[in-house]
Amino acid sequence: MRNEEMARKNVLKNKNFALLFSGVLVSNIAHILFYFAMSLYVLRLATAYVGEDNAPLIQGYYLLTAGIILLILMPFGGVLADRHNKVKTMYITDFFRGFTILAVGLVIFLTDNPGTKIVLIFIMAIILGINAAFFQPASQSLLKFIVDEEDLQQASSYMQGSMSLQNLIGLILGGILYATIGIYYIFIINGVAYIISGITEIFIKYEVKKNEEATTLNLVIKDIISGVKYVFKFKLIFVIIVVALFLNFFISPIYENAMPYFIEFGLKTEESYLFDSFMSVENWYSAILIASSISGIIMSLILSAQKPKEKYHKQINFSLISFVILCSLIGVVMSLYQKDIVSINVTLVATLVLMFLMGFMSVSFNVPVNVTIQKKVDKEHLGKVQSVLSVFSQALIPLSGLLGGVLISKVSIIALYIFSGVGMIISAFWYIFNKNSKLI
Repeated sequence: MRNEEMARKNVLKNKNFALLFSGVLVSNIAHILFYFAMSLYVLRLATAYVGEDNAPLIQGYYLLTAGIILLILMPFGGVLADRHNKVKTMYITDFFRGFTILAVGLVIFLTDNPGTKIVLIFIMAIILGINAAFFQPASQSLLKFIVDEEDLQQASSYMQGSMSLQNLIGLILGGILYATIGIYYIFIINGVAYIISGITEIFIKYEVKKNEEATTLNLVIKDIISGVKYVFKFKLIFVIIVVALFLNFFISPIYENAMPYFIEFGLKTEESYLFDSFMSVENWYSAILIASSISGIIMSLILSAQKPKEKYHKQINFSLISFVILCSLIGVVMSLYQKDIVSINVTLVATLVLMFLMGFMSVSFNVPVNVTIQKKVDKEHLGKVQSVLSVFSQALIPLSGLLGGVLISKVSIIALYIFSGVGMIISAFWYIFNKNSKLI
């Protein structure tokens, strides 16, 4: 028993895991910084190009473009992750992303036309989506190959904690740098970070199973079909896919559409707000998002010290219901602000507190789900399963981004909050009362 405890405490001493951890940490910090800046920059460019009323619609098309590319190609990425060197896939795609961002940033810097800049950003979104489709299945399925099974919960907790830390650092830097040095330097930082991450990933070693068969399109399609069949027969995984599909559909517009809209057309229009003497609107935006990252780190450390469980369904149910309630309350607070029932300061503080609490619940949900998948799925199917999971769980996100833009532009921001809140609650209760959820 003592040896098992020591193994759990020393997973970062595993050189391969430490390299994966650090490489993902560096690139994702820059990615989050970049994503934060782009969510505001695209809205600002669109406002200059088509006006305030239609700007959220342009943002919705931007989210739709990047998401669709990712979803179409990710099943192919999953097959290649199972048949080829995962590490090689990771560093090649990271290098490609880094140089693409640097090149697009340079061209955008040299032109003043907002329409041209928007077109270039859309092209960049397509290229980054292609690379992410191959990177994600490879990186997500690598963990089981470099970490012992008894260390999976701790390793998964650390990776979740890393995601929260990435958010924390990336959003702090995003709020500061976007308001001070501007978007062009953020392009440089993100591009260089991907290149550094790629260099780090080169040194990860694991036993690569060689395939004698040539990887043809016909073989890839057969593998994709077998991966889908594998997942849909696996009732435990199927129920996770369904709830993730609909939760992501209803939650994403709050983060991707409503939050930037609140900053650009709510907080920025206020004559005064809490701590405005030293906090810009971008700083407040990053602070709101950072709140969940701080609590996420705390929960990751708590879970990393706990012993693995046989079943996690009670923990997952509690975390899911709590998260949905907290996220719905954000919509209520924001709606009350839009109706001038609560002040901007009450809105800021309440949103900050609710986001902080949501961070605990998000990690408490994600870690046991990830551990269960890593344990239950065979190694030879893990890449395909991870890609199928990603595709089906994210399948409606591009549509939700577009729908969020349409609701804000053509109806109202409050309509978006009502739509998201009701949808989240229905999805959560469906999962809890589904008998297959008790298998987790």
